[in-house]
Amino acid sequence: MGAETLEREFWSALEFRVCREMDNMPTCRRQRLWCDGFIPEQYQFDRLPSSITGGVWIVTGQSQEKWKFTLILPPSASSGSEITWSDLLPPDEASGWFGISVEKKEIRVRLNRIFK
Repeated sequence: MGAETLEREFWSALEFRVCREMDNMPTCRRQRLWCDGFIPEQYQFDRLPSSITGGVWIVTGQSQEKWKFTLILPPSASSGSEITWSDLLPPDEASGWFGISVEKKEIRVRLNRIFK
């Protein structure tokens, strides 16, 4: 399986993991918010911490909007070729890795705060 396939699988799995996290947040439940996919646009390995930014589709009730996302990578990911995509997904028991700002229409995923 190629690196591109593994990365695509990661983004799909992260979408569902974020949905589960949002389902536990009163604000998201109240506003019926859920994630419908990530669009990674910029891979930033030239600064610390390394990150990926882009768009994320957020559904609000019956409508869908493109919000912004920032994904902070763990220190071990200093270049694209050094990312082990299968190791990045937060386990179900992890907390403190996800943040959302409804006002700014952005989410933040901090994989540098996790666990393994």
